[in-house]
Amino acid sequence: MNLPDARQDVLRARLERGQTVELAFLAEEFGVSVDTVRRDLKLLEMQGVARCVRGGAMPVARPALQRMAEGDARYESIAACALSLIEDGMVLFLDGGSTVLALAQALPPLPNALAVTPAPAVALACLAAGVPTHLVGGRLSALGAVCVGHGTVSALSDLTADLAFLGVCGLEETFGLSADDPDEAFVKRAMAQASGRTIALTSAPKLGRKARHRVLPLKDLDMLITDAPPRATRPFTTKGLEVRHA
Repeated sequence: MNLPDARQDVLRARLERGQTVELAFLAEEFGVSVDTVRRDLKLLEMQGVARCVRGGAMPVARPALQRMAEGDARYESIAACALSLIEDGMVLFLDGGSTVLALAQALPPLPNALAVTPAPAVALACLAAGVPTHLVGGRLSALGAVCVGHGTVSALSDLTADLAFLGVCGLEETFGLSADDPDEAFVKRAMAQASGRTIALTSAPKLGRKARHRVLPLKDLDMLITDAPPRATRPFTTKGLEVRHA
């Protein structure tokens, strides 16, 4: 690992998987000085891959519109698995994010159900699917493309739902479900607290990651639906969380 390009390729891959990296650990792993790793991370920060913090670096959260425009077959498989939980007549809370959007796009017509969401893209997908839809308004977050703020949280708290489907920025067995944006964390928490069951939808790279702001402890989640293999979800099942593999 004496070559800067080789080290930076490793660091870039880890950051793009959503991992936080630590200077001291990396210096020991690569057999170089802490200052050398710091320079690598500063270069990656200039390239928009990393956000340097004290003692290391964190991945950069990409805007939701960019993520949703890319699409991913993994999201479709997770959405297909989640569909089995939904029945006509239910009230559904649908969060924002690419995986929840894939679920909204996969919904069959549900004329007696109600979809409630703070995400305009999700609301339009539900409407196109033939599901009565209630869009909860507020200030639109650029990071997650969901409405946030006191009014959004208050409106969600005055409702009740059978199921809440939440997107994931990070899910770790001790820290629980987490979000990159504090306002979005409040919105996710409000949906979970007003719902009979709360289901987290996520692809494998988000597992084991701690985003900045805790949304819920693991015990407050009812189910995880993911494309991750059983070995990656074992820390969650051992703590009693029901896991379904897409």
